[in-house]
Amino acid sequence: MALGRVVVAQLGPVEEANHYQFYSTFMAQQVTSGLNAAQTIEHPGTGSLFALSVEAKLTRACLLENVDGQYRLASWLSIQRTPGEEMTEQVANTCRRLGARLNRRLWDEGRDEPLLQSEDPVRFPVLEQIAVTASPRAHVRVWVAGLSHSLSLTAARQAVGSGPTQWIGCTQLTVDINSGQLATELNEAHPEALVIVGGYDDPTPDAQRSILLLCKALGQALARIPPAQRPAIFYAGNRWAAAAAENLLRSGEGHIQLQVLANVQPAPDQVHQAELAVALGYHYWRLCERTPDFVKLSRWVTSPGQITNLESSFAQLTQAWMTYQQLPELHTLYCAEDWWLHVWASQALNGVRMRFVQPKTRPPDLADWPPLQLVSGEWPVRLWPLPAVAWCDHGCLAPLLAGIGQVAPLAMLQVLTLDLLEPCGKRGGS
Repeated sequence: MALGRVVVAQLGPVEEANHYQFYSTFMAQQVTSGLNAAQTIEHPGTGSLFALSVEAKLTRACLLENVDGQYRLASWLSIQRTPGEEMTEQVANTCRRLGARLNRRLWDEGRDEPLLQSEDPVRFPVLEQIAVTASPRAHVRVWVAGLSHSLSLTAARQAVGSGPTQWIGCTQLTVDINSGQLATELNEAHPEALVIVGGYDDPTPDAQRSILLLCKALGQALARIPPAQRPAIFYAGNRWAAAAAENLLRSGEGHIQLQVLANVQPAPDQVHQAELAVALGYHYWRLCERTPDFVKLSRWVTSPGQITNLESSFAQLTQAWMTYQQLPELHTLYCAEDWWLHVWASQALNGVRMRFVQPKTRPPDLADWPPLQLVSGEWPVRLWPLPAVAWCDHGCLAPLLAGIGQVAPLAMLQVLTLDLLEPCGKRGGS
């Protein structure tokens, strides 16, 4: 399973009503075995470890070297991406520039890949392991259609906000809903996902009527949009109406990508957001895989590692650091230019909660989260005061280290401890 793909960890009925939880089975196993190994293995390896990252606006590279039996961060580089330039060529330039800084060859010009083979390993030492973290495109553009702003649309907003998405607009069912106007709005907004919610899980015809009226209007609107431009559809409304809703949504000619999910609000006192959030996360990863040069980028990853996205890598890093520090829970923040990601890991839940927010904001629904203790980026002191114990990764390199942690968890922990995570809390911080 690719690490960019996460699975749902089921919660109890009370916690399910308010939270959504994700975890990566593969990484959980890697973290556990790696942390156990850290207690017994004195020499995790000697070769160079190289981590690469491609984001929507940046490429990053960092080199880890074994120094006296412990891995250290030798150097790193972050470069703005150039619009229109091939993704792999931008990564190659990042490698070349970092290599020039170190007076070392990191890029194989003949094979057009990071240096994994060398005819003269003394003069040109090879890279032992390569990890790649890739979120090369903007988050999924989501349009949401529902019956009520106070119920289904609110539940949908929370689910959408827990995945790598952009909420670009919404439609509420009204008596004068117009499919032509709706088609125009969708054409102009260019959503990549259309989420449909509404109605409790009630089999009676009266309970299904409203959601089916909404789906009829949406189906007519989608029929006016060329198939290649239609968004992927995620139906998460009244499950008893799902079959009829699907028929209405497929009323036009041409392909419709549609997935039926659990109702986000099956009853007045229940909110189930996890399945929708994970489905949107899968969709984002599929869109990333369609990015030009993505397959070539993934081939650079050395076995047994796998390419992963930045968002899930940071979540996995949060779990690893919580376990290593023997904390009952840990709240972390990754600060990207266009979005921030909050992660809440908990030993009790054996998983993480994720919440994407606008930069430099603190939404009210984070009020019940624990104090922020780790930031990848500059600490937003005005929004989140420093606690007694805290760490800061000023260079935003933590997700790259999680990629290395797939194959060298002890090296990851050594670099995090010795070089990357600077103590910054009120108690003994710098």
